[in-house]
Amino acid sequence: MVYRRVLVTGGNGLLGTKMLGLLLAEGREPVSASLEPDALNCFLGEFSYHQVDITEPEQVRELVLRTRPESVIHTAAFTAVDASESQKVLSWRVNVDGTANVARACAEAGARLVHISTEYVFDGENGPYSEEDIPNPISHYGLTKLESEKAARENCADLAIVRTTVLFGHAPNVRPSFVAWLASKLSKGERVRIVDDQVGSPTLADNLAQMLLALLDSGRQGQYNTVGDTVIDRHAFAVLAARVFGLDPSLIDRIKTKDLDQPAPRPLRAGLIMDRFKRDFATVPVLTAEQALREVKRQMEK
Repeated sequence: MVYRRVLVTGGNGLLGTKMLGLLLAEGREPVSASLEPDALNCFLGEFSYHQVDITEPEQVRELVLRTRPESVIHTAAFTAVDASESQKVLSWRVNVDGTANVARACAEAGARLVHISTEYVFDGENGPYSEEDIPNPISHYGLTKLESEKAARENCADLAIVRTTVLFGHAPNVRPSFVAWLASKLSKGERVRIVDDQVGSPTLADNLAQMLLALLDSGRQGQYNTVGDTVIDRHAFAVLAARVFGLDPSLIDRIKTKDLDQPAPRPLRAGLIMDRFKRDFATVPVLTAEQALREVKRQMEK
């Protein structure tokens, strides 16, 4: 089934912007919702935009019942991992209560739901992880995202949950991702410190949007990992990015996670296994880190 009218929560974010752009390119009818009063990505084209606070159940219910989407892609979240440690109530309200509000509204309206989660539901002791591995979050952020999965399952039957990680990409009016920050620093000849003991699966937002749309239309339910096709540590990824962008990788210094003294612990040996997605969606490309970086470079130059 092709879902034409799709509501994207968190539509002003990087993933939301890429999702809206893909829906417009396919001639569908996207509806965008975010906390900000205006659409920051109106350059994409014509689409309906609505300001909404997902922690307010009546706002969410009213929006879904009024716009009547056939499906909802729920990207809105509190994603500041360290800030989540000091703002535990707010991060819980957004990630857990907000997801429950969206899921209930979907159930009432008969809309299909695709909910975005994260590899931070794992402890990083034995990655990369498959969908069958047992979560064990070590940060408050990871806990809220694991509980958000439960909230989605408890409140909406027509549901797919995806886990992703290390999201990057380029779009105007969106907070610069790691790759854009790195390129800016290195192009000025500035040294940067990048950890070499955090392993993950860097994911291009454009590629993730493709995966989400395929999963949405398939009608498949349950859990899927949706990440890039390379499991790599952060330092090695930064070096690869420097080489793709024609910048000097010798400016990138190795450090350990403990040297950063971050409030929230990180899953170190993580990353996600893509076997299930590749089996069920063989025609959908899953980009390697190098392929994804070359696409970002092309977008930034354009």
